[in-house]
Amino acid sequence: MERPCLSRRHALLFPATAAGLGGLAACAPEDEGFGTSGPLRAEDGTIPLTEIPENASTMVNFGGQQPFVLIVRGAGDDLAAYSGYCTHNGCALSQEESVLDCPCHGSRFDAETGEVLRGPATRHLPEVEVVVEGDVVHRVR
Repeated sequence: MERPCLSRRHALLFPATAAGLGGLAACAPEDEGFGTSGPLRAEDGTIPLTEIPENASTMVNFGGQQPFVLIVRGAGDDLAAYSGYCTHNGCALSQEESVLDCPCHGSRFDAETGEVLRGPATRHLPEVEVVVEGDVVHRVR
């Protein structure tokens, strides 16, 4: 009897291997989660206040460790800031108007409050301390 080119054991492992590789690709490091609208870049650790629109939320890359911060600006220099990473598994979030989406597992957050709108995340986004000095915004480390 001729031996088959693909054993039963290997045939059973194939779907699991393909699913595992697909799952790894979903959280690949080169995918920062921002799609077509990237965050504002704060090259020197500061960003001009004028680049952050009033009455809106904006993702900012301050560089360094955990660089992505969601800044929510009211009128003038009224700011609040939240981590730009999902509290479920740490993936970088993408912003779609007033909602932040996690490209890894589908969690959604309110872009003005950081509150969870849909799981699997169960914790809201932690606040990040930022200060306005003159006409620039600094992230406090």
